[in-house]
Amino acid sequence: MPLCKAWTRGDSIAELSARLARAQSKMRDNMIDALLLTTEANVRYFTGYHSPFWHSPTRPWFVVVPSTGRPVAVIPTIGADAFNRNGFVDVVTWPAPRPEDDGISDLVQVLTNITRPSGQIGAELGPEMVVRMPIQDFDQLRMTLTHHNLTIVDAGLLLQQMRVIKSTSEIAKVEVACQAMSAAHREIPATIHAGMTEIQACKAIKRLFLLHGADDTPYVICRSGPVSYSDIIGHPTERILTPGDMLVVDSGCQVDGYFCDYNRNYAVDQPEQRVAAAYAAVSKATDAALKAVRPGAAFRDIYAAMSDAMGVQAEGGVGRMGHSVGLQLTEWPSIHPSETTLLEEGMVLAIEPSIPVEDGNGAFVVTEEEVVVTSDGYRLLSERAPSVIPVVQGNATCKV
Repeated sequence: MPLCKAWTRGDSIAELSARLARAQSKMRDNMIDALLLTTEANVRYFTGYHSPFWHSPTRPWFVVVPSTGRPVAVIPTIGADAFNRNGFVDVVTWPAPRPEDDGISDLVQVLTNITRPSGQIGAELGPEMVVRMPIQDFDQLRMTLTHHNLTIVDAGLLLQQMRVIKSTSEIAKVEVACQAMSAAHREIPATIHAGMTEIQACKAIKRLFLLHGADDTPYVICRSGPVSYSDIIGHPTERILTPGDMLVVDSGCQVDGYFCDYNRNYAVDQPEQRVAAAYAAVSKATDAALKAVRPGAAFRDIYAAMSDAMGVQAEGGVGRMGHSVGLQLTEWPSIHPSETTLLEEGMVLAIEPSIPVEDGNGAFVVTEEEVVVTSDGYRLLSERAPSVIPVVQGNATCKV
């Protein structure tokens, strides 16, 4: 897989301007006077602000995107330099933390000064959305805006529809993250061995991701089990890898804030035949899903292709078998039997079939690939998983 080089760090003014123009067109179509943004991904998308400071819960951050004109950042003073640097947004600050008025009066002033023919302010209220501010402050804001004939409405779907179509620059960042992980996975069979704990294996795998080009490894799951695993969302444990185990590595590394998300399976020594059969089934399901990926197909069509290939019910089970990926590890929409959203060129998808192991007492096998939808189908961003389960060393003679 050739290294993707067509990318640069940060968000250019041209890219931010294009996002703003698309959003403002959608806002006018939906009679929304402004968007109120409070969360990391949405603030980054419209302003280019990318910082690890989001890990600090003390201060709220607000960005107002009006239906005409420039965005306004209403932010703690500590962020003034970062937001002023690219000159794309107007900046209003207050000396946070100030619990008695943590930016609310400044935010009200900005919102009441915008052009407001409809009186509607769109916020992050819908499914897969959160509002990152104290609920008491949000209630106060909503009540105060009511006195100014302004109403807060849900703009979640508008924001999701904006971000689900990735630009060339965004796709390139996801692809570089995928390539870093793919290069690391080639080395994992010679790095991991029986006798390691899940924690030791996970730390070694994170080092490989970073060495091969990932900026950060915020989501790396390394879970194991006899026959196969039954948990793919928990932290690694002190459980020792033992011959006959299966190990799943489900990871979301970042490059410039953009995630990739796919998993790989490893057998410690040799897998049982029933595990190999389950792996073959999900590999076949992935083939079927890839054939279904094309503009105009629905997300539920991809799900149906996988469930049909594995001969499983299209309801129940894990619930979904994939999702979109981008500034967040998992993004809307889900690959789910009821999801009617149509695929479009520029969408980035994680395709994730899973199936129980026969008589496995809850154990299962799951695989995952990452693709971008193209004008005539798809292009793999992850290096395709091997057709048979890779085997790691089954002895414990190596030192950790």
